[in-house]
Amino acid sequence: MKKYIISLFVFIMNVLHCQNVTCIYELKFRPNQNKDSLVTNQFYLDIDGKKSIFRSELERRSDSLIARSNLGLGRGMLFVTDLFAKKDLETKEIQKVIITPTMRTRFFISIDNRLDWKIVNEKQKIGDLYCQKAELDYGGRHWTAWFTDSINLQEGPYIFNGLPGLIVKISDSRLDYDFSLVQLKNVKDNDFFISSSGKKISWVDFQKIMQSYYNDPFYEVKSSGMKYVVGDDKGNVSTLSPKTILNKFQIDMKNKGNNLIESDKALIFK
Repeated sequence: MKKYIISLFVFIMNVLHCQNVTCIYELKFRPNQNKDSLVTNQFYLDIDGKKSIFRSELERRSDSLIARSNLGLGRGMLFVTDLFAKKDLETKEIQKVIITPTMRTRFFISIDNRLDWKIVNEKQKIGDLYCQKAELDYGGRHWTAWFTDSINLQEGPYIFNGLPGLIVKISDSRLDYDFSLVQLKNVKDNDFFISSSGKKISWVDFQKIMQSYYNDPFYEVKSSGMKYVVGDDKGNVSTLSPKTILNKFQIDMKNKGNNLIESDKALIFK
């Protein structure tokens, strides 16, 4: 297990828990639920006491560029497994953020599920932190979390929060998703640089969007009337036929994008 780089910050966090904080989590993720291969990425949880935002390192940098220049970074086409969430820590509202890959349209899905944690009388030391176990059913998965009350933040990765301390580690029973806290920063200012513009949608709407992309990954561009070209992995204009491109994309959607964290909202593509 990677050494947790947080021991020097514990005493600070007990006093300055309402200040601006950035928690960095490492996620080991299984994109294809039928295979054992894992992908490892870093995610940032930015907190300012009133709100928090959880997103990938790439999405965080992209949002920063958009705020400064209106130009973001490119996004992968398999957006359905993206993990992006924002929380209002005062109203307790939690939203999953969806950003489409071609037009970067933002959608927000309210997470209305009550996070009904069961705190277990079981403890262990993770890195330099003494943690306690908690369990939760969410998104069709059973989750086990380890939180520490020595850090007075009732926060955690993605949509997870509400425990009496910061979540240091959380994973589902299949180990498809395994989040581990690797760094904690007490920062002077936390510029969230995130656009509030977007449309609120339901899970049914999200499934319709997924199906639309499966049917035609360029449907948003086409409906806008914009001209476009399809590039290959090297940035050159693709020489593949539209049918071949569509078939490849649909195979990727089925094989690489079939393991949503909310498995109970997964879609069988038609």
